Amino acid sequence: MDKKNQTENQQTLFGGYVEEAERPELEFVKVYEEVVSDGDQYTMSLNSAVYNDEKNCLTVIDSDKNVALTVYFEQHPNAKYQSTPEGVRLGRAIQRAIKMTCNDGDELVRQIKERDMVLTVTHTGSKGRLWTVTA
Repeated sequence: MDKKNQTENQQTLFGGYVEEAERPELEFVKVYEEVVSDGDQYTMSLNSAVYNDEKNCLTVIDSDKNVALTVYFEQHPNAKYQSTPEGVRLGRAIQRAIKMTCNDGDELVRQIKERDMVLTVTHTGSKGRLWTVTA
């Protein structure tokens, strides 16, 4: 059963209504705290996502672990290091995994919701964090 049909079946089973109290609050992960030293690795399933056009950021959610990760597509003007933003790194990793181009955040959200993806962030020493996605 694909993800879309599974979601529709769950909504039908529960009548499309789930009380807010039943859903635990998401824990937001900071990759730079999880992946610090050479060889450190963080992995999460990408079950859902939300794009915020106003802030130009993408929040990906692993509902199994009840964790979320927000990445931005632009560097903060006062950022200590001016490297490739993590949102761009994640977007490129998703595009490599699905072998197609995603033109915007909404397209990334659609691809995440339609596929089973796993994100792995690995610290590679002097080259920093490597973002990989398997689909």
